[in-house]
Amino acid sequence: MNDFEKTIRKYFGLSMEGKLCEECMKKYMAKYRIDDLLRMNASAQMNLGTDATAEDKQKALNTARYVKASIMKYDKTKAESMFPEINLSEDGNTFKG
Repeated sequence: MNDFEKTIRKYFGLSMEGKLCEECMKKYMAKYRIDDLLRMNASAQMNLGTDATAEDKQKALNTARYVKASIMKYDKTKAESMFPEINLSEDGNTFKG
């Protein structure tokens, strides 16, 4: 068992014994990565305040766009439901509505 699998097992409270099938490992890896991406977005958003500059807001928006695009690689429905206001189309519009 490699270090990453140990991390996954500990993170999800799984037994350190036995073998995880490949499909289970993929599922847990995706969930772990999505959680990591959501923490990244939360950190970017929590740094915004009433004194945030336009540059600060743009950085947070860029982080949210990156996070949505990354989550879409694992679960498109989940990404859209978590970030419905973020438009990833190439037309330059960032927000829907």
